[in-house]
Amino acid sequence: MSVSPALVPRVLIETLGCKVNFYESQGLAAGFRRAGWQVVKRGPCEAVVINSCAVTAEAGRQSLQAARRALKRYPEALVALTGCQVVADPETVSEVAGLKAIFGNRGKKELVEELTKQFYEASEDSFTGDPLKVSGELEIDLLRADSDRGRSRAVVKIQDGCNSFCRYCIIPYLRGRCRSLEPEKVLSECRELVAAGFREVVLTGIHIGRYGDDMGKKFSLTTLLMQLMEKFPELRVRLGSLQPHEITPEIIAMLLDPGVSLCEHLHLSLQSGSDRVLGAMGRPYRRSEIEEIFAGLVPGAVRIAVGCDLITGFPAETETAFVETFELVQASPLTYLHVFPYSPRRGTVAASWPDRVALVDKRRRAQELAVLGREKREHFARANIGKPLKVLLESRKDNHSAGAAWFGHSRNYLPLLIPLSEVPAGSPAGSEIVVIPRKLEVNQLIATVP
Repeated sequence: MSVSPALVPRVLIETLGCKVNFYESQGLAAGFRRAGWQVVKRGPCEAVVINSCAVTAEAGRQSLQAARRALKRYPEALVALTGCQVVADPETVSEVAGLKAIFGNRGKKELVEELTKQFYEASEDSFTGDPLKVSGELEIDLLRADSDRGRSRAVVKIQDGCNSFCRYCIIPYLRGRCRSLEPEKVLSECRELVAAGFREVVLTGIHIGRYGDDMGKKFSLTTLLMQLMEKFPELRVRLGSLQPHEITPEIIAMLLDPGVSLCEHLHLSLQSGSDRVLGAMGRPYRRSEIEEIFAGLVPGAVRIAVGCDLITGFPAETETAFVETFELVQASPLTYLHVFPYSPRRGTVAASWPDRVALVDKRRRAQELAVLGREKREHFARANIGKPLKVLLESRKDNHSAGAAWFGHSRNYLPLLIPLSEVPAGSPAGSEIVVIPRKLEVNQLIATVP
């Protein structure tokens, strides 16, 4: 590769997996810009970074597939693979011929420097470092994203790592132990985002319910939320996933209070409604605690969106245990479901257990919950028709019914289309307007401005 001194190198970053990965990709993009690169969304380009996921075996396979696809599509580019799949399976990753850099999560902080060095030195040699040497914990205050995030809402990573070691989950082995970003740094980042025009932030992490645990209990997610509410009343704050026992009475009170800036949206890492299954999984809560949270949210029914993750077919899930989960969900104020059939993950405790649930039963149970989830999503959307909703304008779209329209999400996470003719002229992405949904179309509300 011969490099022209006048050439501004271009880098394409492809991200798989969770919001933490997407945030860290934004941090990588900021680092590349500081180093003189142009970050592009499609080729041609001089470098490609695949930020991988390994939460499931399928996610790991897709990450490797993305790397091989990039090598084929951009044969002249420097292709790097980083992230969780490198930590999960370094042997297989090292067999992918042609990669110029292979870094685990800790190594992400070195990636910009490595690719910049290779680009300007025009080396023809592949990266030969051992990925295990750079696959430890990424320091929580490194790889921070800048305000150039290109979207109306910004993800803010407040925490990384997990101490739980649930028996089906490999994430603690890939991400390390719980680490929290100091509250002053969270507030500083939010201040910069407000100054840049953002109206909503999503607080994310691997286990944000344990935010502050490594600070000697001097701080918690609840106290951080209270500070954000006080200092940035104009900024919509959306919570990432929480476990039921981590939801404090103060968080419930904020969700029920329409006068605060916390979005009326809660996502629960539930996994099951059966005590038998929860115990086998190593989850630190039981059905009674789930029911207590649901009861506390009943006053906010229709107004508060409550979603959850569920795993079907875990080895301890008998048909009776599945029915317990189904009936709990059916009677709950949940408004949408993310359902995953269990698959053993190498390196976890449960991977060595007999897979006692037949694949056909896993899929049937997942399908039954998926149908229930669609019913709940539609019921929640219809219940909000005719009610004023605050919507963040995100992007322009065309729809056969609404025509040219703005797309956005309400505070309670409903997707809406607002005809362009209804939106005040000159409204930029990131504006918040009040709309009234008038009909539901394919799980998307069509709204008008009152």
